[in-house]
Amino acid sequence: LKQFQQRSVKRTTKRRSSDTLSPQTVQEDQTSAQPLDEQNSSMSQPSKPKEALVVTSHSCQDLSQLTDDIQPSQRVLSSAESLRQITMQLNGLMADTNAALNGEMATLADSSSGALRSADALLRRNQELATALEALQQDRDQLEFQLQELKGKLGRQQREFDREREEKEEHSRREQGALNDQLQVHIQTIGILVAEKTELQSALSQSQQTAKQKAVETEELQGRLKALRERNSDLERKLSTASSQSQVQEKSTKESQREVDRLKTENYRLSKSLEELRQELAELSDKLSRKSKEAEEGTQELAKVRQELSLAQLYAQQLGGSQASEEALGRMEQLHQEKLHFERRAAEYKDAMEQIAAEKQQMTSHYQSYVDSVSQQLETHKTKLAEMSEIKESLEKKLKQLLDKPVLPAVQVCEDPESKVKLEQYEQELATLKATCETQATDNRQLSDLLAEREAQSEELAAALVRLREDHVESSRLLEAIQSEKVAASRALSQNRELKRQLEEMQDVFVKLSNDKLELTEQLQKEQHVTKELGERLGQQEEELRELRDQLATKEGQVQGLEQLSSREHYQQSQLADRVRHYQAQCQLTEILQQELAQAQARTNALVTQNSDLRKALAEKAQMAVDVQEKDSSKVHDLVASLSASVQQLELERDQLVHQLDDQRMQRESLQDQLFEFKKTEEDLLSHEQEEVTRDGYAKLKRAMQQLEDRFKATMEQIANLSDQKQQLEHLVTQLQGETDTIADYIALYQVQRGIMRKRAAEKDDYISQLAKDREDLKAKLAELQCLIVRLLEERQQQSGQSA
Repeated sequence: LKQFQQRSVKRTTKRRSSDTLSPQTVQEDQTSAQPLDEQNSSMSQPSKPKEALVVTSHSCQDLSQLTDDIQPSQRVLSSAESLRQITMQLNGLMADTNAALNGEMATLADSSSGALRSADALLRRNQELATALEALQQDRDQLEFQLQELKGKLGRQQREFDREREEKEEHSRREQGALNDQLQVHIQTIGILVAEKTELQSALSQSQQTAKQKAVETEELQGRLKALRERNSDLERKLSTASSQSQVQEKSTKESQREVDRLKTENYRLSKSLEELRQELAELSDKLSRKSKEAEEGTQELAKVRQELSLAQLYAQQLGGSQASEEALGRMEQLHQEKLHFERRAAEYKDAMEQIAAEKQQMTSHYQSYVDSVSQQLETHKTKLAEMSEIKESLEKKLKQLLDKPVLPAVQVCEDPESKVKLEQYEQELATLKATCETQATDNRQLSDLLAEREAQSEELAAALVRLREDHVESSRLLEAIQSEKVAASRALSQNRELKRQLEEMQDVFVKLSNDKLELTEQLQKEQHVTKELGERLGQQEEELRELRDQLATKEGQVQGLEQLSSREHYQQSQLADRVRHYQAQCQLTEILQQELAQAQARTNALVTQNSDLRKALAEKAQMAVDVQEKDSSKVHDLVASLSASVQQLELERDQLVHQLDDQRMQRESLQDQLFEFKKTEEDLLSHEQEEVTRDGYAKLKRAMQQLEDRFKATMEQIANLSDQKQQLEHLVTQLQGETDTIADYIALYQVQRGIMRKRAAEKDDYISQLAKDREDLKAKLAELQCLIVRLLEERQQQSGQSA
């Protein structure tokens, strides 16, 4: 249509600009108009009735314009020519009149000649115009002919147009009915969309409320995230502390390893010392065998001495009665019993040494197994700690990924009264809702995948939790056993400390006694040296006496008798003086010994009371240990048995010391009695200087003196042996005390490690419970989100069903 209008405008402009119209141009216009009409007709068929009416009106206007343009062109040309001619005539007349008035005849003649020329020109012009008019008349005829043709053509086109218009009207009516139906459908869809809009608005309000709730939940989640981050920082700090503690524990394990090495070296040294002690014990057993042989020889000599003693008793009965002989026999029996007692004590000490060595070997093996088990437990706990730290890091990463996901923004809907805008908004909302549904579907899939992963992780965590609980149960049992052992060991340590303190006190007492005994031994050695000198002097004197006897044998009988009598009296007086000096020194020694014995008796009485108290305390503590823990009853019974054995041994030693003190008291009393008897004999000898002493009596007295000296030497040797044995026992007690102290240190270290492990186990349990709570919260939130997604999908399905 636009092309047709442009071409019609061009044709009108050409027609207006042209002065003449040729039949060729009209034919060209007709030929150009035919394809245009055909084109218009072809274009108007599928178009609407309004467009067809517009095309026909334009074509009619073009035809009327063609007819109107032809007629005015002729009128315009004729009026212009006539006006031009009239103006030219008027100009000529005016020039003639002016010339006539002015008397210019020449100009008048010229003007007349000019008028003639102009008249000729006008004639030519008129002829030209007549020819042009004829030509125009012919053109007009042609145009009228063309106009008639065009009118006929226009009538045909008008009829075709009416027919087509009717067809178009019918078609338009049918289309209008279809459009009305479509309009009704659109109205219904608009109503449905309005209802959907209201529903969407209500859903939007609900979604806004849910968005507000989600915002509140996000705030809560942010708060929880902050709390989790703080907890994470706390856990990191705890992890750092745990790492530092693990480092400290590693250092402690290294120190314990060094301590184990040291103990191994100490054990090696102790084994060497034990071998040395065994060698010494073998040497002592050899010495004991030699001593036993010597004892047998002594018994043989004792038999001989008894025979001589019988003679001495007879002599003593002759001299001073039977009291001295009975005392000597009692003294002999007492010395024999002391010898047997010391032999029994040596056997007991030997058994105790063997028992201590066996206990020491058992303790070293038990301690080695205990150290190995503790090292294995430390390694297992380290591996478990590394696994739990890895699980914690993975869970924290996943929790951060979950919390870093953006929350879907709420869709704001604004209303517009126009239906198109509403439809566009609805379409946009539908697109956004579809996009949100897709995103939520993807999120749902991701959440389902994440939920599956979390469920798998939860199952793994549950399995790990079961394993940890089993390990915790085993570790708790082990820790309870260790705690019970620790309690028993602590009690044993306290008992050992008390025994150590008491042993230190006893050791101090024994040290004092040993010092006193050493002083006594030194004094005894001095006295022995003096007696040896006196014996040498006596030997010399006996040799002199023998020489004198040999000399006196050659002399006269009276001189020999007098000399023998005087020499015997002199010898007896010197011997008695020596004996008096000796017994005075012995009296001083007996007084010192009596004082020391009184002090030792007081100390032994105090030790007896302390031992009885300790025995009662040990019995009570053993009963408490048995009541507290029945599992370690064997160890406690062994410990109590060993302690009771040590206490019994101490009581036996105490009884032996008391017995020794009694024996020494009896010896002191016997020595006092003997000194008193010697004083009496000295007084008797002084009073009876004139009485003669036979050689047999002198020999008996000498034998008795020698026996007393031998007994005194034997008692001092026994005291020295007892002091040596006491020192050995004290050395063993110090070694055992050092071992108990090291065991106590290891038990304390194990207690500290056990407390750390218990604290770590409690922290792991708290962390696992917190993870379980977080997992339950995530499950609940995922269930809520899944319900919301299902609800939204159902609503979308309902909306799509209503729209369909």
